Amino acid sequence: MSSLTDVIVFTPGLDGMREFYERGVGLKTTHASPHWTSYETAGATLALHPLPAGREREIELSFETNSLEGDLRRLKARGIEVGPMRSESFGRFVQLADPEGNRISLKQSARPRARGAGTDDAPALAMVVVNCRDLVQALTFYRDRLGLKVANEATHWIEMETGTTRLALHTRPSGLNHPLHAAQRVAYCLEAADLDEWVDEMRARGLHFATAPIAEEFGLYAEALDPDGNVVVFREPPEAPSLEEELAEEFESEEVPHLVAIRKPVIKGARAASRVALRPEYREARDEREIEPPPPRPTPPSVRGEGLEHARLTPHKTGDPERVRTRPAIGRLRKAERRTLESKKVSVAVASRTKPVKGKAAGTKKRAAKRTAKRKTRSK
Repeated sequence: MSSLTDVIVFTPGLDGMREFYERGVGLKTTHASPHWTSYETAGATLALHPLPAGREREIELSFETNSLEGDLRRLKARGIEVGPMRSESFGRFVQLADPEGNRISLKQSARPRARGAGTDDAPALAMVVVNCRDLVQALTFYRDRLGLKVANEATHWIEMETGTTRLALHTRPSGLNHPLHAAQRVAYCLEAADLDEWVDEMRARGLHFATAPIAEEFGLYAEALDPDGNVVVFREPPEAPSLEEELAEEFESEEVPHLVAIRKPVIKGARAASRVALRPEYREARDEREIEPPPPRPTPPSVRGEGLEHARLTPHKTGDPERVRTRPAIGRLRKAERRTLESKKVSVAVASRTKPVKGKAAGTKKRAAKRTAKRKTRSK
């Protein structure tokens, strides 16, 4: 496939849809018949087709191919179900569906098609958005199976290279704070250079807007509902950034301070010079407190007996690891033992004060018994 050439809207009310696009929007027709109506748009062609009996309303995306048979073989080899090949006056085509159920057609025209048809003042069909529930599955289908190349990729937005009109895959939002066109399966966007003037002209022709012009990051846009309930997006693309803005964005993207001193204070007797002219420094100043000093390197103890008179080469130090390892702290243990014994003696002495003195009472009883015995012997 080479490009997205047609956006076909199947409608049950062809007359009402033609009134909306021709009188309300102001599009010029390039072909009008009971079975096909196309409009003059830059890029892909916006077309209306009567809805066949027993078929639901939908929007079909038609891609141009240079070799229909080769694409059919590749699609069938990748497990994609493709309908039968049909021939019409404009060429041959086949139909298939993406994982979201949106209809896609591959077409090989009988004669070369003029790219970007439409005058300069005609609105451009610039973007077609496929709002999908499973973005990964949709990306796998369009990129790996259909063979489209990715132009831009973000978290919830992926643009494919499909010619002048881009195809975008977008995650269908679940909340309420989102544009109206993000809720429908397929949405298309018409662009103009001056949206405010275009909206005023459409309002003068009786067109009502569901969303007034709103400025967003992707540009100024407004939304309207066609007679079938499809949301049509009208957009004014944002202006291209100037050279100064691009340079400012590149500067702000770097992790550097916005304001830096480029000149040193002038000192009397010294020649002032610009730091930018000599040596530009745009690095952030580092906090000295955050820098941890390197750990000290351990010095190995000197071997005993290598110095004079069987001594060390370096003098003894209290921090010598060899000395600490060979001489345990015996003095501290002895002091601790003495403190323990003294505390025991004090506790025993304190406890003995509360007990009665048994020795004195025992001596008094013995002397009383001797006196009683003497008295008995004298009486006999």
